[in-house]
Order: sequence, then structure tokens, then C-alpha cells
Amino acid sequence: MDPRALLELMLSDLDGAQELYKPTNFWQTGLEQVVKDLREHGFTDFRRHPSATFFYAPRYAPVAKPAVALSRLAALAGANGKLIKDRLDQVPVARGHHGTVRALDLPDAAPRIAGMSESAVGSPTEQLTFDGQRHSRSSLNYLRGLVMLKRAVPDLRIDTVLEIGGGYGTLGEILVPQNPGLRYIDIDIPPVAAVATYYLQQVLGTDQVLDYGATRDAEKIEIDQITQRAAVLCSWQLPKLVGSVDLFANFISFQEMEPDVVANYARLVSGLGARYLLLRNSPVGKPNVREPMLRERYLESFPEYELVASDCGLYGQDSEGTLSEVMVFVRR
Repeated sequence: MDPRALLELMLSDLDGAQELYKPTNFWQTGLEQVVKDLREHGFTDFRRHPSATFFYAPRYAPVAKPAVALSRLAALAGANGKLIKDRLDQVPVARGHHGTVRALDLPDAAPRIAGMSESAVGSPTEQLTFDGQRHSRSSLNYLRGLVMLKRAVPDLRIDTVLEIGGGYGTLGEILVPQNPGLRYIDIDIPPVAAVATYYLQQVLGTDQVLDYGATRDAEKIEIDQITQRAAVLCSWQLPKLVGSVDLFANFISFQEMEPDVVANYARLVSGLGARYLLLRNSPVGKPNVREPMLRERYLESFPEYELVASDCGLYGQDSEGTLSEVMVFVRR
């Protein structure tokens, strides 16, 4: 389905969804601008949209106008200016994140991630090349989380991955091409679900991504009957999923929800029998939420799981001066 038509279909159906599956306070602040950018400029250059870089396509480089202007000015000052620009754009931080992945990944252990190089779909304004591979802040965040997961669970085996709030589809781009037989399912709210569908179809092939138009009227969606390598569903379709998953991932988006919304998602994820959880959260919570999702809330939301590893530094450093906590859980 054409991405613009898919977006409008999702937005139309969003009006009739239960409140637990609608955008919460945090996303209400950006929903209108994201939709406006996609309607006016389309999907081809979505990673250049100001709303994307602020809400769902993170960069190492600054997005604040004064810092951006300073970085551009430094670029005009020759070799010394490049050093200043790299520091302003946090290139050393990104290089450190890539170094963590390269040094600590277990290449012989599943899932395979070592060959990942991000595509140029969406016309990103920032991609950094290390060892001949293109990376973004999004891909390096996920890669470090996956390395931590592999080291925390030595006998890890995953065939089906479920993610809530997958942004523009980075986790699927990392896992699907390098791991034959692995299935990736992304659950998200529109408009981001439409963006992820477009991105993954461009990266993996249109015939390899099940889209909302094909599942919209289904009373149930059987995981084992999904023949495509990836699927993007809207949030209100999660209760329709039938079957089991191996790994559940959530990187930050639970932070943008209220605890009752997260509790509902956690109940549904547990019902799908996820064996492992890979979660990334802010230790201090996010603004524009009524009640922040702090660490103890995660523990309360997943009582069937044991926390086996957590980190706020090596795997959890977000950008210079900011930290996230990456947590690995195993079903009891």
C-alpha cells in the first residue's frame, strides 16, 4: 500500500481505538507535527524532517538551532574546525559506542549482528562510518543493547522478536537480514507505524513486510502464519496476536507512556510467552507524562521475569552527559 494512503488509514482507525492504545501525553505534543511533515513532504526524506530528528530518528549531532549553527561554522575553519565540529556533533561518543560493539560482541553467538550497516533510506542527515559500516545513534543504541543481551544470556536462541515502539524500524534492519528464519514484529502508534512500514519495505523488500492494510480486518493474527520476515502492526492490534515470541524489546518508548498503559502492554507481552526482555529506560523518566516510568515500575510490570543484567554506562550511555539503563530479564 502507498505509504501516504497507509498513514491516512491508520490515523482514521486510531480515532476508534481504545484509550490504552492511543498516543499518551508525551506523544500528543509531537503527533501533529510528525503528521504534518509526512503529509507535506512525504516519506522519501523522512529522516530530514525536524519532527523525526526530535521524536523518533535520534542523532548524535545537536538539533538545537544555536548548536547546529555553531557546528556549521566550525566546519568552515579547516582541520582545527573539524576537531571542534566532531566534538560538537559527539562523534567521539559515537566512536566509543561502536568500539563497545566491536570489542564485546560474541560473533559466534546468536543473533548475528556484526555485519550491520544502516541503509540510506529516508535520506538521513547524519550517518557515521566506522570500519566501512554506516551507523546512526539509533543503530548503535540497539547494537549495544543486543551485545549486552548476548553476554547476559549465553544460550540465547531467538526466532521471533516483538518490539513495541520500534521507531523507524532499526531493530528489524539489524536482525532480519543477518539471521535467516528470524521474524520481527513491530507494534507502534501512527504515524510512526507508517514510517516503519515504509522503511522496512525499502530495506527488506515490499513482499517481506506485512503491513497494516493486510491485517486491519483480521479478528486474530497468528504469529506462526506470518510468512513475511517482518510485520508492522498498530498498537490496538496487539491483543489480536496469537502465538508466542522469544524476545520482547522496548527502547525508551515505555518512558513516554503512563504506568497503566505500560501495565496493559506488559500483560499482553507476558501472555505471548516472551522468554527474554530487553528494555532501555531513562533513570529519571521523561517529561510531559503524568507519572514517570521509573525502574521499580518496570519490575512491577513484569513480575514473571527475573532481572539478570542492568547497566547505565557501557551499554547505557546515551549521548554525552546523558544515560539510559539497559535491562535484561529472563522468564522465571
